[in-house]
Amino acid sequence: MGAFVTIGDMLQALCLAVAGLACLVTLATIITALTPTRWEEEPIDRLFRMLNLIAGNVGHNRNADDR
Repeated sequence: MGAFVTIGDMLQALCLAVAGLACLVTLATIITALTPTRWEEEPIDRLFRMLNLIAGNVGHNRNADDR
């Protein structure tokens, strides 16, 4: 009984993964919109570059210091 994975279980896991990804992108978008693009400290600058990538900040999306 516990060894079988049903289609329902797989769909539920997929829905949770999509919801988690959507939350991650939304959170990254909020953080990057409220903060500057570049930082003086290298580790923080790398973190925010990664957040910009996760948030999909391309095209018309702007950071706080781009305005």
